[in-house]
Amino acid sequence: MNLDFICLRKHLFKDTIYQIDIQNEQLRLIDTTSGKPKYIIKLDWSLEITWNITSQQQAFGLKVNQKFKWFHAKPQIIQNLKKQLQKYVTSTDFNMFYTLTTHQSKEQNNEYEVLKKSDNTANLVARCIQKDQIDDQNIIYGELNILKLLNHQGLPVFEEFFFTSGTYYIIMEKVQGEKLSTIVNTSKLQLNLRLIQSIIIECLQILQYLESINVMHRDITPDNLLYEQQNKKKGVKLINFSNAAKLGTEPKKCGTPGYIAPEIFLDQQYGCECDMFSLGCVFYKLLAKKDLFQGTSVVDVISENKKCVINLKTLQLIRIPQIAQDLLNQMLETNPKLRISVQDALKHPFINDPLKPNASNQNSQKNFNQNRSERYLSKKELQSLHSQKQKLDEDLDVDYFNNELPPKCEIPVMNSVKGGQRFRSDCIEEIDTKFRRVVSKSTG
Repeated sequence: MNLDFICLRKHLFKDTIYQIDIQNEQLRLIDTTSGKPKYIIKLDWSLEITWNITSQQQAFGLKVNQKFKWFHAKPQIIQNLKKQLQKYVTSTDFNMFYTLTTHQSKEQNNEYEVLKKSDNTANLVARCIQKDQIDDQNIIYGELNILKLLNHQGLPVFEEFFFTSGTYYIIMEKVQGEKLSTIVNTSKLQLNLRLIQSIIIECLQILQYLESINVMHRDITPDNLLYEQQNKKKGVKLINFSNAAKLGTEPKKCGTPGYIAPEIFLDQQYGCECDMFSLGCVFYKLLAKKDLFQGTSVVDVISENKKCVINLKTLQLIRIPQIAQDLLNQMLETNPKLRISVQDALKHPFINDPLKPNASNQNSQKNFNQNRSERYLSKKELQSLHSQKQKLDEDLDVDYFNNELPPKCEIPVMNSVKGGQRFRSDCIEEIDTKFRRVVSKSTG
């Protein structure tokens, strides 16, 4: 018996002392006199616990047999108990533990940076959801069951969950990085191929982990992938698990138009292969700087996405290496049974290619450009130029496409629109009502 992990229930004549025991997703309060469990409480999100940490004799309260009961304990015990339970139950007083500060971003109006009152920790965010905005709270519970499983450097860390005054609060770590959509849309040139390679490698490793825990993300897009680069430390994080589900759950039509695997549109069971297709759509956008499925409205994009007619000619025009096109083709296979697996994708030649430009194919053009420019430079300017070139060569992110781009007249016109597609308000109502896109901002 752990006498340091006990609580007591106060009564008029005599208090009852209980040992606190947590195992097999149950909270058991064992009477220390008889040694038998007095209360056995199932741990799930429907269990709401109230924490009293303001008085010297701290306590936790919950409903037992339809009656609300308080159990008192030492402050250290209350802290340890809350830490053990916070990823399994709903806490009721958000304002006792956190302070909302600023919006996470303009696009994410329901996400706030929060300050943890106990130690002034500021690297957390809260996603706030009004109860009257959702049809079924089990949708949130399903997402929470996924979040608490995640344990990978490329995925966000879930902290705890609150329900206070009609609002749900999902507390997550604050994820650093820039959306891939922003990187693509703000870049005037094609992205470095080695950068794209490193991003796809990390994404595949994330998919490999999700597959190992039988989880489908079902909404992999450039908006839900963040890329961080600080002091040569680079990393990709996949966020927004509002559409995620365990394998074997009832199939649902969900995701972002233009990135949805063809099998999701069908009324049949599908698996983790759907995420590989979505990542293929992301891969295409990184390479071509435009969406694979385009349209002037949401309706058009969904229509093209459903047809799934794929044309990769643009990649040939901008001279994307054949090994990159081969991997992309296999990722975008419409038949999920024939689509490349995560394990095979990680072994693909493109993933393992160091992507060093072929000297024999480039020397003549490189020497021509170098001689043409250096004829008119002074000795000091030449030294500066060579120094800059050496620095670029040492940098992993040197533009891979340098001296390889075709003439401007051969580069296809790429319409650039915020978010990758245009929308007309008069077309929104035309969307197939059977297709359900769950709109939920990410936590980072």
